[in-house]
Amino acid sequence: MTVKKSFYRTSEWSTNDPSDQATWIQTLSYFILTVMGFSFWFFMVVPFASHRETYGWLGGVPNQSFAQQFSFGQSSTYRPLAQVVTWLGFRLLNPNIFPTSVAHQFLLQGFVYGMFVLAWWLIYAAAPQRRLFALVAFVVGGAFFSGYVHLFHIYGMFYVPVILTLGALLLFLASEKFEKREVWFAVVATSLAFWHPFATALFIGFYFGFYVDTFRQRSRMQHLQAIVILFIGMLAIAILVVFFPRNHQPLDTRALGFLVSYQTNEVNRVASLVAFLLAQMVVFSMELSTRLKLAAFLVVSALSILFLWISLPLLFLWFCLVFVKLIRMRRWSLFFLMLTAALLPFGGGIGTPIYALFAIITAAYVTPLGWNQAEKALSVIKQRYVLAIIVASTIILFMVRVGVEVPIVTKVATPLLAEREKTYQLENILAWLHKSDYCGDEIDFAQNAGSPVEDVKSAISRQYRPPAGIHDVQFFWDTSLRCHKSERLNDKDQTAIVTFGGPPLAGSSAVFKIDGKYADEATVWVRDSQK
Repeated sequence: MTVKKSFYRTSEWSTNDPSDQATWIQTLSYFILTVMGFSFWFFMVVPFASHRETYGWLGGVPNQSFAQQFSFGQSSTYRPLAQVVTWLGFRLLNPNIFPTSVAHQFLLQGFVYGMFVLAWWLIYAAAPQRRLFALVAFVVGGAFFSGYVHLFHIYGMFYVPVILTLGALLLFLASEKFEKREVWFAVVATSLAFWHPFATALFIGFYFGFYVDTFRQRSRMQHLQAIVILFIGMLAIAILVVFFPRNHQPLDTRALGFLVSYQTNEVNRVASLVAFLLAQMVVFSMELSTRLKLAAFLVVSALSILFLWISLPLLFLWFCLVFVKLIRMRRWSLFFLMLTAALLPFGGGIGTPIYALFAIITAAYVTPLGWNQAEKALSVIKQRYVLAIIVASTIILFMVRVGVEVPIVTKVATPLLAEREKTYQLENILAWLHKSDYCGDEIDFAQNAGSPVEDVKSAISRQYRPPAGIHDVQFFWDTSLRCHKSERLNDKDQTAIVTFGGPPLAGSSAVFKIDGKYADEATVWVRDSQK
């Protein structure tokens, strides 16, 4: 059983002597460029303090044992392996210390980032046109950073096996070694359903396409083996996701979540422009006549205007072109991998941007595929220019990080810097409330911070939006910080309301404020009758 080899040939410099120092410098520099896009934003704002569901974990972990992580109901689906690893991560963070340790947050968030970089190395190693791929990945990582928000959460470890599975699939396919290890890969990928079903789903989609690719070369026993692998993998997902769901979501909610996952990645017109250019890049990467390419260019341009008019993400258009390219190339392994990745947000249903990340990464891998002319054209770019981009990006990153105002970059980075600042504002507010006369009060937010499907506009703009959901914060407050006895009058309506900018609350007075450099002022309000 063999697959076509010409398509999977690696770039020319990967065949050189590994001892050649120039070769390794070139390989390393283009890989750094590959991950520089999302790494630039990550290092600009890391570490976050407690953010989003982190408060739910901080409230629950101290009262949960190791054995409890294997019980059903800890997360939206039964994922005991992820639960255990995340539980250990929060134990390392030490949830009994609040505000949380900056050093421990940095260590744990850096570990999640390192695992994502490892996965990108696998993908980079699999790319045939590495120069072109590095450039595409650089732009994609910088423009669609929203999907990497889980790098700032300890529970981002839930998604580490998902991206590692994606990287391993692409690498094994490119190295033509997958067919020799498909049984072992199937065992591992199916087992990962207990970590995150997305990993198993990506494998099943890929393996179905690989089965189509190799259908004619398989013996009867190999056909039976493939059918058994597909059946067991789909059965594992069905048991964990379909038969035992924790929260039932109607079809329309899942459809909205699917759309919102892409909207929260394509957050501005710059991202839309990047998606448009990537779609056109796919057109020019295909083996078409000049007349057909011109016609396709005009059609894609017209469709882009239409998509913008009806408020559909241009990511959809880019993906459609990727599907067309893979069909023309008859690369069914990649086609069904891309299809599965693109449908993952439908399974999630809540609109979080990381659900769309794996489709974006797969599309970035496919976009330069087979475009040898462009790869050859990039070969004239001298090595020092690539290194100059890396050095310049690092200097700009450092300048913004230490507070220097860099034109354009600081403005673009402000939403991320503000979100980071909010996480520290909230931790300090809760710590102050815990020691104040209001320590027995209920706590609430003036603005909603639910899942993106509840308020798409708020999830994208994030103006006045708290950095965590109120239910998670209330759970942590009630279990860890709230006083059982208040020193003030026993009034059931005693509530401390927290705002992150916005107008003053009517009938309330500010009792504590924290200024922000990038974010608005965070304020604690109590009703005038409570003072």
